[in-house]
Amino acid sequence: MIWYIVGLLGAAIVAFVVWRYTSVARGARKRDQQLFMLVDPIAEKLAAGDSPSPKQIEGLASLPQIRGFLYELLKHFERLDLFPEKFRDEIAQAETRLAYWMMHPNELQEAPDEIELVETVTRTIGNESCRFHVFKFTMPDGHWAGDDWLLGLAGPYIDGQPPYTGIAGAFSRCADKFGDVAPEELVDWYVAMAARKGG
Repeated sequence: MIWYIVGLLGAAIVAFVVWRYTSVARGARKRDQQLFMLVDPIAEKLAAGDSPSPKQIEGLASLPQIRGFLYELLKHFERLDLFPEKFRDEIAQAETRLAYWMMHPNELQEAPDEIELVETVTRTIGNESCRFHVFKFTMPDGHWAGDDWLLGLAGPYIDGQPPYTGIAGAFSRCADKFGDVAPEELVDWYVAMAARKGG
């Protein structure tokens, strides 16, 4: 009887791991489909040999969750000249990483309503000087995470990376309210967690 229970428990754990792994992939596809719909009109114009209006491009680039997709689309069509200069810096890229991560169905499910840089924290990892950009953000009205300013981060960023590429990730915890948790504390927690997972 005990082996039967152990077997059932083992099967349940395996089923959960498989479900969790596939749910992450399913969620990513769902999020990406939403974002592809926003850039489709630009892609259609470029594919037809037309130029989208600067207003169209500016409107999409101002949304951090779509900014990376737009950059890659314009790069594909060799029209990066259309991408606004003000969204090429590292802070704009970090906003994009965080907002994109937040939209995953297993995370916050939506992009932030507002997002502002709080602090850039530098840590040495290996032999590299790495920058982590810590933001405060609020979610849209009625969101389950509440209406407090929360903290999130994107990084690591290192010198010499081409725009919208690299190893930077993003993360946020719903309990990290702006003013309650120091940016350095959030970065140190994130670095330690990543080191545990990687090692």
